[in-house]
Amino acid sequence: MARVEVDRRVAVERRLPRVSVKSGERADGYAPAGKSGEEIFVPLTQAEFDRVKYLRRRQKSAIYGGVACFALGAALSRFAVLLPLGVIIAVLSLGLWILVTLALKRFLPGVDISPNGRRVELSRVHRGFVAAVSDAEA
Repeated sequence: MARVEVDRRVAVERRLPRVSVKSGERADGYAPAGKSGEEIFVPLTQAEFDRVKYLRRRQKSAIYGGVACFALGAALSRFAVLLPLGVIIAVLSLGLWILVTLALKRFLPGVDISPNGRRVELSRVHRGFVAAVSDAEA
């Protein structure tokens, strides 16, 4: 995998070359990458976008399921088994959320915004994407 630096405005406005950052194939659309509040949009194929969407759904369901199980266990804590069971399920859900978050972070490119905020360095991108960015800037 390679690294490339791009203009932040181009990335935010979805004007990066339509070449997937993961596979180097022709991209079908854009997906958000980076931390919340610093998101940029990177091009992906439909299959890659579907995977990102799936992982994000799993992230949400792990958190909501863990909170719901803990709340249900606490609400029904008069039964001796339900509170510990709710806590165990909540802890397992938190672990699942951590694993899915790491998988999502590993799947999408790394995003590092420059101190002045004008440039973005993308890491773990395909060499075909780097070539497309270089051609577009030339």
